[in-house]
Amino acid sequence: MNPDVPKGKGEGSPASHGSALPALAPEERRWLVAALGFALLTDLAHLLTWPLLPVDETRYLSVAWEMWLRHEWLVPHLNGALYTDKPPLLFWLVHLGWAVAGVNDVWPRMISGLAACAALWLTARLGRALWPQQAPASAGAWILATCGLWFVWTGLVMFDLLLTVFVLLGWNALVVPPLGRGRWFWWTMAVAGGMLTKGPVVLLFLLPPAVLVRWWDPVQQGLSWHLRWLAATVAGLALVLLWFVPAILHAGWDYGRAIGLDQTAGRVVRSYAHRRPIGWYVPLIPLLTLPWSLWLPAYRRAEGTGAGAPDPGLRFLYTATIPAFVLLNCISGKQVHYLLPLFPALALIFARRAQQVGLRLSRAWPWAWTVLFLLPLAAWWAFQAVPLWQPWRDWAAGVPWWSPAAAAGIGCALGFLSRARPGPGIQHWALGAGLGLGLLCMGAGLTLREHFELGPLAREVQSLQQKNLPVAWVGRYQGELGFLGRLRQPLTTLRPDEVSDWARTHPDGLFLVPFRVKSGRAVPGHVGGYRVGERIVELRRANELVGEQLKSGA
Repeated sequence: MNPDVPKGKGEGSPASHGSALPALAPEERRWLVAALGFALLTDLAHLLTWPLLPVDETRYLSVAWEMWLRHEWLVPHLNGALYTDKPPLLFWLVHLGWAVAGVNDVWPRMISGLAACAALWLTARLGRALWPQQAPASAGAWILATCGLWFVWTGLVMFDLLLTVFVLLGWNALVVPPLGRGRWFWWTMAVAGGMLTKGPVVLLFLLPPAVLVRWWDPVQQGLSWHLRWLAATVAGLALVLLWFVPAILHAGWDYGRAIGLDQTAGRVVRSYAHRRPIGWYVPLIPLLTLPWSLWLPAYRRAEGTGAGAPDPGLRFLYTATIPAFVLLNCISGKQVHYLLPLFPALALIFARRAQQVGLRLSRAWPWAWTVLFLLPLAAWWAFQAVPLWQPWRDWAAGVPWWSPAAAAGIGCALGFLSRARPGPGIQHWALGAGLGLGLLCMGAGLTLREHFELGPLAREVQSLQQKNLPVAWVGRYQGELGFLGRLRQPLTTLRPDEVSDWARTHPDGLFLVPFRVKSGRAVPGHVGGYRVGERIVELRRANELVGEQLKSGA
């Protein structure tokens, strides 16, 4: 029994060990540092090879650019209108870097890499807190860093990794008494930071393990603990009000209602965007957690051993994941990246179960690993060779052959080595997975640049605005060009039935028309077309369109 633990608090409680976390072994520390370095390299690979992807990344940076341009720090704007989809913390962080180094696209893309590093470190720390004597710290960090969905999002200008950092901060505050009374300060920061990052959704991840504390820590303090937790939660919400109230006073109650009520209710009950059926996430989990979901037979085998009963650490992780996952499935609006805050807990569950079964892998594991890394090469060939998959040919043709081939080679090498001698540890498997994912990432970046590079179009629009020519966008505009073109004026947005009238009143103007790719299409007033995924954004002259309409009697 730990002498620093008060009487009645056993070793089985995640919050019951002494005044400090045990130090990491030197090898564990080296692997953890390597995981942090891998996350930064992942971010660098995205930065060097991927474009800013529409519509999300381009929209968020356009919001940050417009706030910067208007010197508007309280309320985000997009194309001259209030932007009510997200709170401002990510935009503030973007401005922090711009204030030091000027406006650029490097710093915003580094934020996700730094957030990934923080999340990996907090994941390892959480593992050490849950299992002080046998912490799967570096293994959990490596599993997280090389989960397919997490790897892709590490380089994107999105909110989810930053939100995950605050979720992990809150989880650590719940289970780590070395934080002492300061744990409630960190819980307050987790609530406030998460709310300012993505709104009330952070509570969906933070509240279940706190409410169910008696199940994973039955010796936890009673009323005093719960009162302090409640006070810290209220304090976090009060910190959010320090931004929310001035924002309402500045922008009006309509803004407050839109971001505080309409946004939340609109996504929970009957989403106006990304509406999916209940249970939509369930079949996706094995795909999103590849390659580690291939280990599921080994995890199930653990249930038949003495490791089958969940220890308090696993109980905590179950309370952190299962209720949130069920609630996410019930919410109307669903996107795969909404699951990312659950991935650190899933990584620790995988690492702990692998630790408990002693890495006794089934004979099928090396073959499954090899087949998994051969699939991208097979898909690359099939998309170009099979006529039925013609729509994918352009995408596959932009990926150089060496990218899927090298990834397949790494998978085959690891599979061979594991059959030739005792299998490598989790960290070695993860390093191989990371190298394979990195090669695929760089190859995919080339075709993504070919299909999604909006820089030339944005600079063309900037040039037109500098000449004081009116420019309009036909359809829904989501800020695709604002940051990339450093536009200083909002674009006029038009419905299709408004185009003719606008062209007549602005004969010197130009307008942008997005449409699905159709070969052989004749376009009056065509200036140029720009590829955006499966669409072409055409730039047309208004006066030539009017002339064509007059000739046709329109």
